Amino acid sequence: MSMHKAYTILMTLELGSIGVKYQGLNTNPFQQLSPLMLLFLTARFCHAVATMADMSFLTTMFIFHFSGVIGCETLLWILLPDFWNWYIINLFLLVITSFCFFNCIQNITKLFLTAHSNTPQPPNPEPQDTSQA
Repeated sequence: MSMHKAYTILMTLELGSIGVKYQGLNTNPFQQLSPLMLLFLTARFCHAVATMADMSFLTTMFIFHFSGVIGCETLLWILLPDFWNWYIINLFLLVITSFCFFNCIQNITKLFLTAHSNTPQPPNPEPQDTSQA
């Protein structure tokens, strides 16, 4: 499964579960505009824009994963009761970020180290051997 489809499939499953949960009830979490729905729509829009962008940039990958996790979390906030959502959502965030950024941790540290190191590098005191054997 590609990286682009994972969040889409997860959000689709969560939206389907929300539809089943609120099917027979008169209340629908999508009828009124709440801050939670605004957060979900913003995260979904950012995720869609990041999907179209070039994924070779580290910032694009970060926006893609962060907006995907936030979109999935907001749907879990709607789906789960108030007591359980804090534990499950934090566990979900930990698992997703560890899977998504496990290979990118070295790139992130290199990005921060090169961006914040303004000190000039000392010259190499060892003589360079330019002759070929």
